[in-house]
Formats: sequence, C-alpha cells, structure tokens
Amino acid sequence: MIITFAAVSCEKIRDFESGKTDSKQFINLLTESDKIGLSQIDRAANILAEDDEFSKYWEITGAGEILAGGDGEALIIDPVSFEDGDGGGFEICNPAVYMTNEEVKEAAALLSEIDEKQFKDVFDAKMKKLTKWSFLNKNKKALKESAPEIFETFWDEVKMLRDFYQKTGDAGNCAVIFVMYEDADFE
Repeated sequence: MIITFAAVSCEKIRDFESGKTDSKQFINLLTESDKIGLSQIDRAANILAEDDEFSKYWEITGAGEILAGGDGEALIIDPVSFEDGDGGGFEICNPAVYMTNEEVKEAAALLSEIDEKQFKDVFDAKMKKLTKWSFLNKNKKALKESAPEIFETFWDEVKMLRDFYQKTGDAGNCAVIFVMYEDADFE
C-alpha cells in the first residue's frame, strides 16, 4: 500500500466539487501535480501516535473531507492501474480525501515539532514493546538487527511528508490524499 499526497490548487478542488471539472479531468490534474508516495508513513504515524487512535498524527496520513464531484459522488479512481519500472503495478480504489490549506499548514507545524531524537525515542520504545510479544520472539534477533534500517525508512518518510506539507502550505495549496495498492495486495 502506498499513500499518495498530491498538492492541488484549492480552486481546482472547488471546481471539481462544483462540477466545473469532471472526474477524468481531475484525475489528469492529479497525475500532473507535485506529489509523493509513501509506503511506511502509516506505521510511522502509529509510532508517533503512541497507540492513541485519536492522535493528530493519524490525521496527517489521510484524514480530511472526502473529495466528491458536482454529482455528489466520491472520487474513487476505480481502479486505475499504474505500471512501475519493475514490472509490478498499482491500483487506486479508495475514495480520495483532501485537506484544506489551513489543515496542511497545521500538519506541517505538527511534523516540524518532531526532531530525529524524539522520533528515535518513541521508535525505540515501540520496538521494545514489539519484541516482547510472543509471536515475535522467534524473530526477535532479526527484528533488532533490522531496527536501524526500519528507523531510517520511517524517519525519512516523516521528513518527506513534513517537507511536502510545508511546501504545499506555503504555496497556498490543498493536499489530495489517496491510497494505491500493489496488485499483489489483491491476490
């Protein structure tokens, strides 16, 4: 699963919602927009949320208003397949949501409060808790050995999302968020 974040003019979102732009035109706009795709940000948000399902950290990964066109139908890109360079592919099939420019700026500010040491501390606490679970005991050594690479991946994605939100907010844009699944997710 890859969560994609696309920077879109708030006016273009209003045009889509009012029916001035149809789904096909809006999807084309998404393909041309400044965007990032993150595969581990939901796990990183879980670590930051420290298992609090009402944490604001969950909101940064896909909370927002469901994006609906002038007909009131949610924008579900059902399914759009994307080929990747490795011969695999992706499909989008969840409703897209969007964050207002104000919400984007709030997300950027929230992520800017987290530094690498703080994230490392909560990451290490989560890893310690995970290695105590019985089903992971067999893989405890492998998990501990992989922890530095896992941390780097998670931290890189937190920084990428922070930078995306900062740039998007500064430009006065909104963020459209949608999920892409690997074809293997459906097998």
